Amino acid sequence: MSAIRVVFVNNLKFYRKKIGMSQEKLSHAVGRSIAYINQIENKDTWPQPEMVDKIAEILGIPPSALFREDGCPENKCAQFEESFGRTLEAELLSRIEDTVRNVFGSM
Repeated sequence: MSAIRVVFVNNLKFYRKKIGMSQEKLSHAVGRSIAYINQIENKDTWPQPEMVDKIAEILGIPPSALFREDGCPENKCAQFEESFGRTLEAELLSRIEDTVRNVFGSM
């Protein structure tokens, strides 16, 4: 699963729900079936660029908002967890190295 697809789907769901639009209403607005919207949101299919433009227009956002990694709370949370994990790992490794130096340096 590509990261961009996860970002896209998270943003799509977030902005759709933010305006109180169901999958059914979105499907009618874009002229496609509910199954099609469901397939997009389940990451089973990828919309054509024209469809991305149409969805964004209906949601009242620029198309680029659907691809922003920091566009919705779910993406912001994932981004924070990844960054925090790297920082925590670096800090732990540094402390372990310091401890090893202290133990073996005193011998």
